[in-house]
Amino acid sequence: MTAPARPAAKGPMKLGQPYRWLLFGAAWGIWLTGVAWVIVHYFMRTKGPFGFRTNPWEGWWLMGHGAVAVLATFLFGWMWSRHIVTGWDLRWRRRSGGTLAGTTIFLILSGYALYYIGDPDWLNWTAIAHWAIGIAVLAVFFIHWLSKSRPRRATR
Repeated sequence: MTAPARPAAKGPMKLGQPYRWLLFGAAWGIWLTGVAWVIVHYFMRTKGPFGFRTNPWEGWWLMGHGAVAVLATFLFGWMWSRHIVTGWDLRWRRRSGGTLAGTTIFLILSGYALYYIGDPDWLNWTAIAHWAIGIAVLAVFFIHWLSKSRPRRATR
């Protein structure tokens, strides 16, 4: 049995309204909870008699970020099968889409690594790379979303 053929795209590969709202909601949710965690973790600590104390909201922002990350990871897999592969085959926005997909894969893998890394030095560097790239991914998304492209013929 062969896999069903993907429908040919006739223009920009726009998602249906419910999917777009779900995807944008998850993307904004993961980005905002991540930024909130960075602010609380780095700028809202208090000094106590034994050093810095974490803000009580830090754990809540981190749990919210992790919860939305589960949904976002699922949606990325869905986007891979419906949007990314089709766009790649049609040669649409390859540079910005490939950068966005690669950045998303890095964020997923580094997010999992943050949960499992035991070495404090590796954990610290992974955390910094994760949140720095996570903040910057918003710009990558807008470049991809707002860029115009036309399909190119495959060169032989």
